[in-house]
Amino acid sequence: MIRAHVAALLAYVDKLDPTRAPTTQEAALERLDAWADVLLDVAPRAPHPEGHDWDAAHVVRRHIASSPYPIKASDVSRPWYAFQADLIRRHAGTFEPELHPEIDPDAPPGREYFAAVRGSMRAVLSGEQAPVTLRAIGPASLAPETPEQARQREELVRRMKAGHRAGRDENARRLALVSQFPDLLTAMHRLPGQRMWKGSVGGNRRVAAIVAEAETRAANTREEQHA
Repeated sequence: MIRAHVAALLAYVDKLDPTRAPTTQEAALERLDAWADVLLDVAPRAPHPEGHDWDAAHVVRRHIASSPYPIKASDVSRPWYAFQADLIRRHAGTFEPELHPEIDPDAPPGREYFAAVRGSMRAVLSGEQAPVTLRAIGPASLAPETPEQARQREELVRRMKAGHRAGRDENARRLALVSQFPDLLTAMHRLPGQRMWKGSVGGNRRVAAIVAEAETRAANTREEQHA
């Protein structure tokens, strides 16, 4: 969590349990500093593949409702790490081509491939991406391929390559769009795993928000030019 998220969470704590709220500004700042350190790697919200999504505010509410003891930062961080461990157990760790159209599916695994796999793992750990629970398709049957199966396979390959080309073009468009605005490009490169961003969104909400802002700015610029 960033400091602003922690401050909002502590405001919620004080709303639910006002009798234990700090009585001085100095005490409130000291508590904020301590909680911000402990919750640095904790996400405010995160998706779960079975719908048991993580929400730090829900953890706070449950603790205050059920425990006679004052809530501590560790009462939020411990459940997060348990939630995180559950996500990693569920995550198959396989490469999902549709999330990375910038990588040629016909190319042998290389630096970009392994970077994408590591980035996906980091996104799951940070709560930015839900785990991929289905593993890759196993070996094909050894039975001879019928003409219809061959036709279907060729059609599937054709569609996959067409989708890859369309995704690559869309990535190039997004990269060019965001690059028009240096502040947005800088913000993009500061996101975890996006230092070498090439236009892919891949389900990352923060990346999508920056691209959406670039779209809005570009549209406003076009309207001003035509006014």
